[in-house]
Amino acid sequence: MTVTETQNKTIHEMVFSCETKEEKKDLLRSLSQNAKLKQQAGDERTVNQILMDWYTNETHHEFYNFWEWKKHGKKVKKGERAFFVWGKKRKATEKAENSNEEDKEFKFYPIAYLFSNAQVEPLKKAEND
Repeated sequence: MTVTETQNKTIHEMVFSCETKEEKKDLLRSLSQNAKLKQQAGDERTVNQILMDWYTNETHHEFYNFWEWKKHGKKVKKGERAFFVWGKKRKATEKAENSNEEDKEFKFYPIAYLFSNAQVEPLKKAEND
C-alpha cells in the first residue's frame, strides 16, 4: 500500500471497511509505515498527527473519542465506525506458564478510537443528564 493509495477519500473507505480488531491493527501498522516515510522525508509531525491529517477532509475535520464528544453535548450516531490512531503507551504483564518462570513485563500501544464531527449528533436533553 503506497502513501497515495492511503490518502483522502480512499483512506476513509479502508478504515470503515475494517471488521475485526486484527484488520484495524494491520491497517494502522501499514498507514504508520507510510507516515514514517513522511517523517524520514523531513515531516516533523508525529505518526498520529500525520494520520489525522490524512483522515481530515471537508466532511471530517474535528475528531474526539466517544466520551469527549459526550462532554461536548454530542453522541455518536448509531452504526458509525471509528477512525483509529495509536493510544498512549501502556505497560502490561504476561503471566508465566509455570511457576518456575517469571512474569514478563512489556509495553505496547493500544488502538485509540475517534469519531469525527460528521459522525455525531446533538444529545437530547434527557440523554445529557
